[in-house]
Amino acid sequence: MKFGFLIDPKSFECDGFKVAPVLEFSYVLKDFYSTARVSNGWFYGPEIELVKSASEKEDFASDAPIVHKSFFHMSSTHRITSTKSYSDDHLRFLILGYGFLQGLYLTPEGYSHLGRIAFKPTTSNGLLLADSDYVNGMECINRFYINSGEEDRNQMFACIHWYLIGQSYQFDWERFDAQYKVLDGIYKLSGTTANSHAGRPIALSEKYNLKLPLWAKLITKKESKLSKQRNELVHEAKYGGYPIGYSYPDENYSLEFRSFNTKLIAATLGINTPYLKAEPNFRIKGRWNIKP
Repeated sequence: MKFGFLIDPKSFECDGFKVAPVLEFSYVLKDFYSTARVSNGWFYGPEIELVKSASEKEDFASDAPIVHKSFFHMSSTHRITSTKSYSDDHLRFLILGYGFLQGLYLTPEGYSHLGRIAFKPTTSNGLLLADSDYVNGMECINRFYINSGEEDRNQMFACIHWYLIGQSYQFDWERFDAQYKVLDGIYKLSGTTANSHAGRPIALSEKYNLKLPLWAKLITKKESKLSKQRNELVHEAKYGGYPIGYSYPDENYSLEFRSFNTKLIAATLGINTPYLKAEPNFRIKGRWNIKP
């Protein structure tokens, strides 16, 4: 099964499957570097001109707006091959999991990308794959799939999918909403219990021995800054205490919430990495350093 888009030429083999660049890898990359429109690690889809109505054509001399396509396809850069007759669903899960490790949204050939995609590894997770990380990380992801039932597989797929897709959104409140959905999804997978939304991050941090961000700590018996922000956004159409766009929270959710969810997904997958012990506000890009 072909997939992409990934500029990393690494080949590796795990128990049951192997990953390698496609034969035309160098040509695909040459075309990408020649034509792609990129910024800060993100590739933006092809541009299209919108269509003006008949009355607009009469009243306005200017051209119609140029926007990026909402859905677009990318050339495949890699192929995953099963050596144990894995199903297509199994391979699709491994592709998405590999994207989680790379910090990119990777899709099978023929699938659409949305709006913009990260093309630079580490863009969506701040962590670099190197040396044995490839095999150690993917072996963990494969074991999770093999040892899980269909419901848990689908739930984890949804969490990783939303974790990566949500970071492509332009606005802070959209990214916050996406990461909160990921948190709730991991909570459903975890088997832990909490008596309120505010208690869920606490229960998860205790289960996986993670350091709890300050914004997830309780300020009342059933409220934290995180749960308060979530309730305002979901139920009151506010963000940072005001209507959307008029204010922003003091907390750096785009970095720290993503980081917390990165740890939760990794821990749930069984990935043993020192990053799980990192401080919630850790800002420096580092390596996975995944243990076997």
